[in-house]
Amino acid sequence: MTDPTTLEKRIRRRIIGPPQLFFAATAPGLEALCAAELADLIPGAQLQPLAGGVSFQARLDDGFRALLMLRTANRVLMRIARFQATHFRQLEKALSAVPWELYLAQETPVAVRATARKSRLHHSDAIAQRLTDAVADRRRAVVFAPLAPAVPPRPQRIFVRADHDRFTVSLDASGDLLHKRGLKIDVGPAPLRETLAAAILQQVGYTGDTALLDPMCGAGTFLLEAAMRACRIPAGWYRDFAFTGWPAFRPRRWAYLRRTVETAVRRPAPAPILGFDQDPTACRRVEAALAKGGLGDSVTIQCGDFFNLDPVHLGLPPGLVVINPPYGKRLGAAPESRVLFARVVDRLVRWYPGWKLALIAPPGAEHLAPPPLTPRRLPHGGLNLVLFTGTLPR
Repeated sequence: MTDPTTLEKRIRRRIIGPPQLFFAATAPGLEALCAAELADLIPGAQLQPLAGGVSFQARLDDGFRALLMLRTANRVLMRIARFQATHFRQLEKALSAVPWELYLAQETPVAVRATARKSRLHHSDAIAQRLTDAVADRRRAVVFAPLAPAVPPRPQRIFVRADHDRFTVSLDASGDLLHKRGLKIDVGPAPLRETLAAAILQQVGYTGDTALLDPMCGAGTFLLEAAMRACRIPAGWYRDFAFTGWPAFRPRRWAYLRRTVETAVRRPAPAPILGFDQDPTACRRVEAALAKGGLGDSVTIQCGDFFNLDPVHLGLPPGLVVINPPYGKRLGAAPESRVLFARVVDRLVRWYPGWKLALIAPPGAEHLAPPPLTPRRLPHGGLNLVLFTGTLPR
């Protein structure tokens, strides 16, 4: 048995003090953008872009800061063990050697997700059960810290990945996926993920200092991301994280980090952000999300048809227009999507000369985009979309 004082010292010496290895998971194609974000957030950090994310070493507080600030990551994991195992006895021994009391509170349930690729131990359920048993055995053998009184005992997700008999065990530091910013309540059908919208805004260089118009705003993802970026509000400002239940979490240090970040926030946004949609229900949803985040004075949302809008009459100088036209579940058959996209392109070319554009094309409509724009592949929800960016000719 280990007494609480000794446990506290071990947590400080082994978890809080030295750098830890983290992995920021991203959607395919967003690894470089996420690496650029991390380089800005943690100067001097050792970054390694990999397929599906970015590996980085950082002190625990910097890892927490990354979770608060990252806009393009889906999840952040902290690596806690690596070993080789070719039979279950080896696996059990390695998992039993992990000092689980440094990572889990006494009351914290565990939810294990195991995957195996080209390994002799390929039964994922059996792997997960061995880890669950190892945690239970450890709890009977040594002292675990209790959860803080204000923290509910929600499950801690633990990832175990076997690749060619090499095992990696990771703690999920995020909780809910990071695209869940904590503002939307009812998102409607087939919404664009916030992480993808943030990546698009990053790619076109949007900082909030020029006007932004989303004339088919739907669930309002672009509007919310633009407002948070323009107001310099961190991506995770309105939500909580799994790491707040870790024994190494220090509420006072977290509160201090949030205070330091808050000094950069500016309200309202310095340039207009406008959204339109034909559906009154969609407009009300977006208004509710904006109100929840205190962003109502930064974004104007109105019911209206894109094909009736004139940016000059709106009083907008050329800025950035972002459009994610309906397709798939939101519209129906592919031919309908292509017809609508052609109309959208025609309207943009005629009425938005000099505007920067971020336009998402549904499958099969890529050839309808204006020639001056740059295409980029945009995987989303199993669809191979294309993002077109550039400036519409005057």
